[in-house]
Amino acid sequence: NGAVCVVPYDGKGNVWVVTQYRYAVERMTLEIPAGKLDTKDEPPEEAARRELAEETGFTCERLIPMGLYLGSPAILDEKIHMYAAVGLHAGHQHLDEDEFLSARRMPLSELVGMVMRGEIPDGKTQCAVLRLCRMQEKGML
Repeated sequence: NGAVCVVPYDGKGNVWVVTQYRYAVERMTLEIPAGKLDTKDEPPEEAARRELAEETGFTCERLIPMGLYLGSPAILDEKIHMYAAVGLHAGHQHLDEDEFLSARRMPLSELVGMVMRGEIPDGKTQCAVLRLCRMQEKGML
């Protein structure tokens, strides 16, 4: 069905990320909120708002599309729709029963440094964080 990822940006230079254990790689990972579309007909923006609220508790005034992420198009057909969430409003996490993660705020500059030092191996997070940084630099947020 595809997937979405969201970079929750507070407008003050900070991003909300989640940490969780990933069994496939047998380690804790630091990522941006993300999840699958429930059905092939679910609008990606709707899924992005749902995942943002579930994983961080936030709602947002606006989602800014940041394009598609294709993790490995030679062997995978998954399309991840990337968004920046701005105008954040705090709420409560609504995790799925099998989800165990924690959300925290980090400076965007610190995340960019972590990406550049190879400390964040998740590709969608790397791409979306760097795009958001460029958008911030160009005054697009």
